[in-house]
Amino acid sequence: MAQISDARALYARAYEERFAMPSFNVCNLEMAQGCLAAAEDERAPIMLQTYPGDLGHGGEALIALLKTLIQRASVPVLLHLDHGQDLEMIANCLRQGYSSVMFDGADLGLERNISQTREVAEMAHAHSSSLEGELGLFGGDHGSVLYTDPDEAERYTTESGADTLAVSVGSEHHQQSRLDLKRLESIADRTGHPLVLHGGSGIHPDDVREAVEFGVVKINIGHAISKAMTEGAREGIEENLDHYAMLKVMREKVREVAAEKIRVMGSANRA
Repeated sequence: MAQISDARALYARAYEERFAMPSFNVCNLEMAQGCLAAAEDERAPIMLQTYPGDLGHGGEALIALLKTLIQRASVPVLLHLDHGQDLEMIANCLRQGYSSVMFDGADLGLERNISQTREVAEMAHAHSSSLEGELGLFGGDHGSVLYTDPDEAERYTTESGADTLAVSVGSEHHQQSRLDLKRLESIADRTGHPLVLHGGSGIHPDDVREAVEFGVVKINIGHAISKAMTEGAREGIEENLDHYAMLKVMREKVREVAAEKIRVMGSANRA
């Protein structure tokens, strides 16, 4: 199945049917192969996403690699830019045919975030792609945790033109977490809008299932598959495997973790 060129239709379906797609941060062949193998095993639509650091590492070659793998997949796959702040990087990803891009304006203040998100949304829509916005901070490399205000979320979704909204309700990059489900429910009620969670690797499975019922359509997974890959490498070294065998172990570790995330988000058998 060819890459889905515009994420909005699949987001709308996920919102209506109440499932979420895992959006996997990938920076090399084995990570992407493991995630795609899991998606095909589970018959699930997924997203592969590149963080700016991933593009700094792999550049145009990484984009070409991912697009080639996606074109060969037998399930729907979206290609997404995670935490885009540089407008030229966002524009280049849109020119390269990304299904969806994120504009990370959470540290700009509400007024500037809305106005700049609106401009980027117009650019994304002109390329028949989707835009993800953000309110709040998720910790890790993106500063301290700042929870999303439901009132601001309502205004943001009304005025910004963003197709999905990443909200901070307890999940943190690289950390185990429990969600503030009451806050998430309030945001969902106030916006009636497809929502996104970052820092998804460590969210308790029970909270993931609840979040999907509130209209979360995309949950980012980075740390979990990165950790799986390095565990595979460690096993390969301990067992004195050659590099082909080690890469196979790494890919399989990623596949196992990706499949578990697919199942808990309710996206299995949705392809």
